[in-house]
Amino acid sequence: MSPDEFQQAWQAGTSKTRINFDADTLLKEVQRSQREFRTAILIRDYREVGVALVMLPAWVIMGYALSLPWTWYLVMIGIVWGIVFILVDRWRHKHKLPGPNEPLLISAKESLTQVEHQIWLLRNIVWWYLLPYALPMFVFFVDACRSTGMSWPPALVVASLPSLFVALLYAFLYVLNQREVRKRLEPRRQELLSLIASLTDETTGEVSGAYPILTGKSSYKSISPRRTIIATLVALILLAIGIGGIFVFANLDDDSYEKLAPFTDVRWAEDAPVVEIDGEWHLLFSIDGTDVKDIVAFCQRTYGDKWQKRFGEDLVQVLTEMGQKPRDTVKLDVLSTATPVARTTKDVAMTSANRRAVRAAAEKREFSEQQLEEFRAKSRNEPFVPLAKLIPTLRQENKLVGLAAMVVVDGKLVGSAVDGDRKARSGVQLSIGDQWHLGSITKSITATMIARLVEAGKMQWTDTVGACFPNEVIHDDWKLVTLRQLLTHTSGAPANFSVSVRRKKPALGPECTQARREAVLNVMAGKPEHAPGTEFAYSNVGFTIAGAMAEQATGETWEDLVKREVFEPLALESAGFGPPKSLDKKLEQPQGHTTAFGWKVAAGEDADNTFIIGPAGIVHMTLEDLCTYATEHLRGELGQGTLLSAETYKLLHTPELDDYACGWVKKGPTANIPYDVYWHNGSNTMWYALVAFIPETKTVVAVTSNDGDIARAEAAAWRIVQNSARSSKDAEQRQTSNPS
Repeated sequence: MSPDEFQQAWQAGTSKTRINFDADTLLKEVQRSQREFRTAILIRDYREVGVALVMLPAWVIMGYALSLPWTWYLVMIGIVWGIVFILVDRWRHKHKLPGPNEPLLISAKESLTQVEHQIWLLRNIVWWYLLPYALPMFVFFVDACRSTGMSWPPALVVASLPSLFVALLYAFLYVLNQREVRKRLEPRRQELLSLIASLTDETTGEVSGAYPILTGKSSYKSISPRRTIIATLVALILLAIGIGGIFVFANLDDDSYEKLAPFTDVRWAEDAPVVEIDGEWHLLFSIDGTDVKDIVAFCQRTYGDKWQKRFGEDLVQVLTEMGQKPRDTVKLDVLSTATPVARTTKDVAMTSANRRAVRAAAEKREFSEQQLEEFRAKSRNEPFVPLAKLIPTLRQENKLVGLAAMVVVDGKLVGSAVDGDRKARSGVQLSIGDQWHLGSITKSITATMIARLVEAGKMQWTDTVGACFPNEVIHDDWKLVTLRQLLTHTSGAPANFSVSVRRKKPALGPECTQARREAVLNVMAGKPEHAPGTEFAYSNVGFTIAGAMAEQATGETWEDLVKREVFEPLALESAGFGPPKSLDKKLEQPQGHTTAFGWKVAAGEDADNTFIIGPAGIVHMTLEDLCTYATEHLRGELGQGTLLSAETYKLLHTPELDDYACGWVKKGPTANIPYDVYWHNGSNTMWYALVAFIPETKTVVAVTSNDGDIARAEAAAWRIVQNSARSSKDAEQRQTSNPS
């Protein structure tokens, strides 16, 4: 009988049917089935080991590209364990190839041993395969949450969400493997047991019984080497695409594009740009061979009504997104408007100075004095919304945990309001006297402290990094960087420290001072990210270096200097460092919050940036004290300050490059706020704060939130500033007539 005839006979029979087989024929079928089964297992093991070997370098690349914490690499232990386990298991369970004259009973027992071992492996897959991968991943999820500053309870809550996904995925894999045991391996095992029992009982040359699995077509035979190779290639391609995507998205955002331009101004003749180069105006036809019509069309299609602004101020981003990333020097095909005789090609350098000129010209052109006066008149006539009404509305519109604001005009409190909870879903309401984490508003406090040291003769604005740390290993390009360049983000310092530094948690005092010194010296051992004094690039590192220089010059800690030079003279009694803390479990102070899958999660009282970057962003205080601090700067701008001289305040408030001064941003008049506004905001991703002062109206506005949703909190903050941007007389009248 052929194998097909065997199976047909078995299928046609009943449970009582007994079929007799020739032992030699059955031996061949059993050995064939055994070989196919062994081949399928071999291919599976090769596939598992091969994928694991590819994952090892891929895991390192992903960790490096995304600057992930060290716990990310724990998964590699599971990967190595999987490789070693499979190889050792194959070595320990070597199976000899069946010989042509090997008795059927021995072949059947050998097959049974193989099948039972595979059943054991799949039934125990949780212990040798799934858990070694899953446990390190769970540790990584928790550690990643903790590295953001979360305390243990919220970190565990947030980490449970991706952990649940992994658990469900692995549960699905476990169910699939148990189904394999139940549907394929266990029936095979039962047939082998029946065959062995039959062989033990039979004394003739024939064997009775039905063995459809052993004698039928093997389902394992469908797993061909060709399909395995194709599947492996597809997996490698997808992995390569994934790694490439990680590199792209880890390093690509709007802020990563250089702010450069080849011209100093741009005007428009309908859709045609007219650009200023070296003081002369030219019609622009192409940039590096790319037709300007195509560039304009791309801008209109991509940026909507902001297309002209993006063309002028973000040309590097525009060209890069078109696949035409510009070099340091570009070729412009132009026609002079003064002598329109022939088109010429100009090699023009792309510089940040040109781009600043483009932006400044656009802002200057945006409003004439007549327009400004019209905007101001309109602003004065617009209905004022009392803070008591505005704050709850904005908090609910922006789905913030809490929101608070205070307005002071000419040193007098004219309005304040607060709405929301100190901790999400706690039912404990915020108070106007609560303390708030200020984030990067700390930068202006550090600059003010240093200004006091300069006036006391302990430091100079021209002090250099090299002179401050003469005995340290510092890159030559860093040595001439000045204190003022550090405080205006023009030093070339990177935006942030490495992940390893940001994860350190030294206590305030000498331990933190030493850790800060080591961190800044490590940065300065390498080259600055751009030539000092040539570009604006916002940097927490730069302010941290400035703080370390103050510590080096005085022998005191940054926090002691800030207390003595700023907090104490201004009587900022609520000011401190790190998140506000409650002395007991009654939630005396707010807690910061993060958003996880749309859920607001309290970050805990210890959740904050590392104190190493204290000079850049760890101060907290009440709204009242924040307004007191900002009022001193407002008066200083008007020549009436008490903490510093008028000249020093002017220096602190005068932008160096772009619109950034020493811890303050100068915002020119707009339709919504038709006055010069000096402001700064801050967030450690769990809190948000913004403070602004308007010299012309003698107005100070402070806004805070215990919610790290920066975009929504900032939108609410500027609505409040806009609402408060009145003349001092109007603001007083409106606030007193609508007390909050």
